[in-house]
Amino acid sequence: MKSTVQTIMVSVILMVAASSCVSRGNDPGWEYAPDMYYSKGYEPYNQADSFKTNPYGMSMREPVAGSIAMGKSDHIYALPNSGEGYEASATMITAPEGIDQVDSRGKYLYNIYCSACHGVEGNNDGGVFKKVPTLKPAWKGYSDEYIQTLSEGKIYHTLTYGKNNMGSHASVLKPVDRWRVIKYVKLLSKAAGSTTAAVSTQDSTLTK
Repeated sequence: MKSTVQTIMVSVILMVAASSCVSRGNDPGWEYAPDMYYSKGYEPYNQADSFKTNPYGMSMREPVAGSIAMGKSDHIYALPNSGEGYEASATMITAPEGIDQVDSRGKYLYNIYCSACHGVEGNNDGGVFKKVPTLKPAWKGYSDEYIQTLSEGKIYHTLTYGKNNMGSHASVLKPVDRWRVIKYVKLLSKAAGSTTAAVSTQDSTLTK
């Protein structure tokens, strides 16, 4: 009798164990320690129905309008990304104190982010055009008078927002580094202009 009861108990246990392995569709069955499966911490950018306090179920709240992240006050740029903003930058945007000459970092950053298109010396002969010979630059070289007389404010505006084929560099260049690059661009432009003027003078002398 005892062996019969034991046999029945073993059979019941095996049946329960087997039924727990059967697929139940979307029902995951029993959960052990559900707190380990469902995180109590808010996950960034996650939108779930459980977040009833925040709008749209957001786990993170948007910053207060007009607030500035710590250490980012110099990133504020009031001019809009428009033609009017571009023209206004010529007189409203000037380099901060201490950025009045070319330094080695300006050249370093230029070679990383600019030379691929503009070329090492601003001759529009960067690696992009060497790889695709049929591709022609839609912008002026640094020896052109337009670039030589282009205000630093407009160059800063272009680095911030982008212009035509050139995209924004605001995500890779801090405001102070944009000015360093601008100073180096102006140096290249001045050197290119001097070379062009010298060649023009030489050509005019030879034709006389």
